[in-house]
Amino acid sequence: MFKKLFVLALAAVLSLSLASCGGDKDAVTTAPVGEQNVNENGLPEYDFGQYEFNILSVGRGTVCTDDFAYEEDSANLLDQAIYSRNLEVENLYNVKIKTQWKDTTANQRSPEGFQTLMREATSGDATYDLCVIPGYDVSELAYNGYLTDLNKLPHFDGSASWYDQKAVETFTFGDSLFFTAGDYGINLMDQTYCIAFNKNLAADYGIEDLYSLVKGNKWTLEKMNEIAKSVSNPENNVYGNLYWVDSIYGALNAADRQLVVLDEATLNYKLAANDETTINVLRDFYEMVMNESVSLKYQHNSAAKEYVDIFSGNQALFFLTTIGTLADFRDMDTDYGILPYFLYTENQAEYHNTVAPFYMNYMCVPLVVENYQRTSAIMEAIGYYSEQEIIPAYYDKTLNGKYVRDAESSAMLDIIFDTRAYDLGYCYQPAHINKHLIYMLNEQKNDWATRYASLEGQAQALLDVISMEYREAIGK
Repeated sequence: MFKKLFVLALAAVLSLSLASCGGDKDAVTTAPVGEQNVNENGLPEYDFGQYEFNILSVGRGTVCTDDFAYEEDSANLLDQAIYSRNLEVENLYNVKIKTQWKDTTANQRSPEGFQTLMREATSGDATYDLCVIPGYDVSELAYNGYLTDLNKLPHFDGSASWYDQKAVETFTFGDSLFFTAGDYGINLMDQTYCIAFNKNLAADYGIEDLYSLVKGNKWTLEKMNEIAKSVSNPENNVYGNLYWVDSIYGALNAADRQLVVLDEATLNYKLAANDETTINVLRDFYEMVMNESVSLKYQHNSAAKEYVDIFSGNQALFFLTTIGTLADFRDMDTDYGILPYFLYTENQAEYHNTVAPFYMNYMCVPLVVENYQRTSAIMEAIGYYSEQEIIPAYYDKTLNGKYVRDAESSAMLDIIFDTRAYDLGYCYQPAHINKHLIYMLNEQKNDWATRYASLEGQAQALLDVISMEYREAIGK
């Protein structure tokens, strides 16, 4: 089915390209891409005749943001930035951006994301020009053949600075890329893992300079555990760590390990979660957080937000979380700092900070759109002006102006955002092997090798199918 849909998509590209030169109702004056005029910003020049550019945004409403909607006349800097970005794109191409936000009602194959684009693809409809879809949905849409290969779009440039190169690298299959992440909104930054630390407790217990540990490549899991133990005093309700179960994903990636990787030579996805380093880092992290005298578990993004009182009440030194959660502490009197996730050993080349798979949304293009030149030109303009407008408003004026309280933490943000990590295993979830990392934590079990062995065959079988579908799609 994938191959059939892919052929249909290519046919649609050809027919629509011909139609655009043949005077249909949506025709635009275009030149071959190689001869296309560009403006002073390097963006292709078009007049799309008041076209209504439709964007579908799907996400979890309490956590995710609609990165294209804004409140008019708002004093909020992000609303102003989104308005300015949208207006720049609209004026450049003579279009009107329309966005539809849908709260997802399912973790996978949601009616709002997966099923909507599946229906669009199979019926040949072109309701949406661009989509932003949660990771569990967008990955399955990709290997089921319901998305367009971005690298085949005439104006798409995956090397552009407004796309996250770690995402492009991770999600590229052969020469194809069906979804990616970038500067089109703040969700990417919000969903990046980090560790906050309580400066009051650090001072009270004489903790060494944590920023210096990071800069000197000595901020390791072992060091964190050592410091957490030195602070913990359960009798006084003081703990070294405040964590939520998805922190285990961050621990695995922090050691420069992934659940699934792509074998470039064979174009086959392979499990990569049973080497010595993986087993050791999971063992050590489980040992740390399962020690209830050192670590206290909270429910991430819970309605009660019990972590706010615990952390602000000087009851936990380290708070394992995401950047977006720091918004809950902007009015907190207690001072805090921000750190990247730890190294596993001091010999690692860099830090690695996971992008939360459950809440992260990715940009994609439906299988069929009315005009691929138009879609890709507007995509690039959205990226360009987002980099100019959205990122400064969020990074410089919101993060550094409200969430981050010292210059050292600002430097830590640079490290965190420069070392984002994505994991194919968290998106494709073969045999739900990623969930078993959490199940083991909840079950207080610490034998990953045994659990992995029970899942390996089923998980690899699914990865083989996904790989085959991708290879058929790109003709390999």
